[in-house]
Amino acid sequence: MAEITKTRNPGVIRLREKGTAAVRGRILAGVMTAAQMAAISRIAEEFGDGTVGLTARLNVELPGIDRRNAGVVAERLRDAGIEPGSTGPTLRAVVACKGTVCRHGCYDTQGLARAIEERYGGCDLPRKLKISLSGCPNNCARVQLNDIGISGRRYPAYGVGECNGCGACEKVCREGAVRVDDDGVLYSEEACIGCGDCIAICPGGAIGVATEGLRLFLGGRSGRVLQVGTEADDLIAKDEAVAVIGRLLEYFRENGLPGERFGEMMERVGEETVFAAVGMRPRE
Repeated sequence: MAEITKTRNPGVIRLREKGTAAVRGRILAGVMTAAQMAAISRIAEEFGDGTVGLTARLNVELPGIDRRNAGVVAERLRDAGIEPGSTGPTLRAVVACKGTVCRHGCYDTQGLARAIEERYGGCDLPRKLKISLSGCPNNCARVQLNDIGISGRRYPAYGVGECNGCGACEKVCREGAVRVDDDGVLYSEEACIGCGDCIAICPGGAIGVATEGLRLFLGGRSGRVLQVGTEADDLIAKDEAVAVIGRLLEYFRENGLPGERFGEMMERVGEETVFAAVGMRPRE
């Protein structure tokens, strides 16, 4: 994106009780340090009602703030390394599952979330836009129900080493994509979903990586209107993900109408047109 503009006074949310607000802080990839948690606790005790809430997008909210003190609270959060925000017509906080440390994770989900946040976090858009990152097909982050969703994939290459016929790959495969019998290993590419579990569990290193990358979904949303995102026809290389996100945000900023969600824009201009902006096509 050529220029990033960010919403003024982000993260301040009016509450039911007159004169009160909650201040929301963006927690990068849902991970805080112990020092940040201690700082949040002190701020909540001094300015709020002594409680701290967690949002569905892995942020923190400090309720019970006198609206006259919201600016001070926002600055105190910044002093703790937490940027107020994830409100208004902006790029909302990027949600990432724990694929970075999870044994099923096919890529560094938290690292990618931080990279996207650091480059584009809080940028102004025609309407709010949500990005979700899942490390594998288990899809804990529900990527298809976000404006932009990314899920890790790792497909196996059988026969790169000597198989001892232990059957560990067959036992771990929930989709039945691999069978081990007296004739050797029978693998079905059609049934494989790219979780990579068989690669990790093979005790003899007989299974390699045929291909790996990120599966892209566009145009999903939840809430009052449920819409499942459209899947791309191919994988994105991990080191290209931030650039792809940037091109999609730029396209949305230039082509989306005020108040229009990303999926609504896709319906108006055509899915193929939006995917073409990042050199891809929707999966048939």
